[in-house]
Amino acid sequence: MATKKYKLNVAQDVDPNEDGFFLYLPFGWRFDSEIVHCRNFDTMAELRAAARRDVIACDCAECATELAKAVQSC
Repeated sequence: MATKKYKLNVAQDVDPNEDGFFLYLPFGWRFDSEIVHCRNFDTMAELRAAARRDVIACDCAECATELAKAVQSC
């Protein structure tokens, strides 16, 4: 069975700021090294590499609640 893979949506998930770029992961995703849903990067190349390498599916309570709400509203 194939595992679900995060697909970067720059327009929706990335916010440029004076220090670089923030990646805000949508509900259902987190970074593998810690249970956080956003992270700052110095360059877009660094952000893209982390999106490919470090993002995994998330089952924290907040994500589970929000995903359940989304399913109910469909």
